[in-house]
Amino acid sequence: MTHRRPGTSFAAAAIVAGLVLAACGGATADTAAPPSDVFVGMDGVSIDAPDTSRIVTLSGDLTEFVFELGLGSSVVATDVTTVAPSEAVGLPKAGIGRFLTAEGVLKHDPTLVIGDTQTAPVSTIEQIRAAGVPVAILDVPTSFNGLSDKVVQLGVLLGRTEEAAALNRRMQEEIAAASMPEGTLADPPRVAYVYTRGPDVMLLFGAGMTTTPVITAAGGIDAGVEAGVEGNIPVTPEALASAAPNVIVVPSEGYAVLGGYDGLMAIPGFASTPAGANGAILAYPEGDFLTFGPRIAASIELLATDLASLSAAP
Repeated sequence: MTHRRPGTSFAAAAIVAGLVLAACGGATADTAAPPSDVFVGMDGVSIDAPDTSRIVTLSGDLTEFVFELGLGSSVVATDVTTVAPSEAVGLPKAGIGRFLTAEGVLKHDPTLVIGDTQTAPVSTIEQIRAAGVPVAILDVPTSFNGLSDKVVQLGVLLGRTEEAAALNRRMQEEIAAASMPEGTLADPPRVAYVYTRGPDVMLLFGAGMTTTPVITAAGGIDAGVEAGVEGNIPVTPEALASAAPNVIVVPSEGYAVLGGYDGLMAIPGFASTPAGANGAILAYPEGDFLTFGPRIAASIELLATDLASLSAAP
């Protein structure tokens, strides 16, 4: 059983590099707490009332948030992971946020660069700052509360606190509406998220990944978490046997490269899982399911609908 929805694939290198536990924030540079209207990045660097006339975003979710907060017309370049909104897809590219070069960013004459704790290398960030361009570093949250905090911080950075509060209210309502009430599924399925770009890239996700709250909200149990996986690990027959998923979710782009269901089942370990035996494979575009941004409720709703359908199947 396969489900697809339209989407644009990420660059492979950007995705693989981004599949890590959210980085911890750096040490705070200031000893005194700054005013609440001053943005303080996760690396401790403060930015007060930046010029937002020319913004470069360094991850797909940040692009979406900037547009949602009403500054889309100021975005002059994005990194390659941007797949929405449609107005942003065709914008010039500043490169790959996880493998950044100063030249790739500065050639767009930005007045503000927005990245996160996975933006790398740090030396490039410092080069951009040395050129006189502020670089804001946001968190990479792995919970809905963390997502809300990130929106608040963006509101402070961009001078859009009211818009950020409204967006948070809307997102909370959408997430609540899309989430399955506890106990809706009599026997919640064990759901494993397997990231793949093809046979050479195969990772089982676990605790600390953005997929966990989506799986839980959709009424499932994260099989990777239950198996004790921290972050992500290479897929092996032993790892799959330990996770014992009833449902496996994969990126549709990688699923196609593998040759669909038959190709996935040809990889050692998959056919032996309950999901493989029952054909319970769900494929969604990376740019939709992995982007922990303003469209997250749509991912929850789709997965919840599909899990309910699989649970009801004879």
